[in-house]
Amino acid sequence: MRSITTVLLLCLSLSAQAAFTLPGDAMRCTRSAMLLNCTDRLGNHYGIVQQGNDTLMRGFDVISGLSWSQNSTTYGRLQLFTGVSADGQVWFGSSRRIGWNVVSRLSSSQGDRDRVNCNRLSGCR
Repeated sequence: MRSITTVLLLCLSLSAQAAFTLPGDAMRCTRSAMLLNCTDRLGNHYGIVQQGNDTLMRGFDVISGLSWSQNSTTYGRLQLFTGVSADGQVWFGSSRRIGWNVVSRLSSSQGDRDRVNCNRLSGCR
């Protein structure tokens, strides 16, 4: 989850029609005006569409063999999101930008909770 957050932040900052590869060929992303598609060397993939303050992500996880989707809405510096995987797992959470930091909290229908802090200089932990 933490590496995906970092990759998403990098992918969303690209200009239109850009393609790039992260170090070690970890992830390859292509972006058009409306859509971002990313695939890693294992075959995991996801796509992101943004429209106004709303973002829709859909993807596939090779290890679990499950597809998933996530919707989010941004209100200023706060982003609220909910997601569901093909096996019925549900998650929800929020991300808040505070200066150069993004603090994300999430909970799942299985009772799991996590908190991820990302900083532009030091990365995510």
